[in-house]
Order: sequence, then C-alpha cells, then structure tokens
Amino acid sequence: MEGRGPQQIANQLRADKVLTPTAYKKQQGRSTPNPTPENPYGWQDSSVVKILERREYTGCTVNFKTYTNSIWDKKQRENPVEKQAIFPGTHERYHLKMICLRRFR
Repeated sequence: MEGRGPQQIANQLRADKVLTPTAYKKQQGRSTPNPTPENPYGWQDSSVVKILERREYTGCTVNFKTYTNSIWDKKQRENPVEKQAIFPGTHERYHLKMICLRRFR
C-alpha cells in the first residue's frame, strides 16, 4: 500500500473485503455509537486518513496523551501535543493493511 493515496487504499480494502471498524465491532457484539453500515466493507478515504494519522502506527511511542487535575478528579483530559512525550522509532511502523487485518478482522 506504499505510495498510494487514501482513496486508493480505501478501494483496495473494499476489494479485499476488509471490514470497516464499525462493522467489525458490531460483528464482535461490541457497542459503538455509530449506526450499522449498509456496506460492511464500505471504506471511506477519511477513515483511512484517521488511521494513518495515528502516531502509534508510525513507529512512535506516545506517553502522557491524557492527564487528570488531581488524584481525586477521575476525569481524563486531553494533553496538548507539546506536553506529550513522543519517542520516535521505538517499534516497527505498521502498514495499513496489517493494521486492518489485525484490528478489524
């Protein structure tokens, strides 16, 4: 999938009959706020972009993504990127198809 754009990757995932994340969760009996898709293999290029933009899939370890104000405050808050600890090259970069096959099948 190297060198392909999000639309081309989405087309390939549809052709390979890889379930979308929502369809996979529904198939596994897990709850999701999204409605059941009409086409369980209907990948959108926006879904591909969201997956590709996750730093964890680029070979980086990301720590301190969330924080709490105190030990009594149980609400998790998003930490800005500049306060996160990012360690590049700590593991092998994932390829989108490998992510989808491991995570969504």
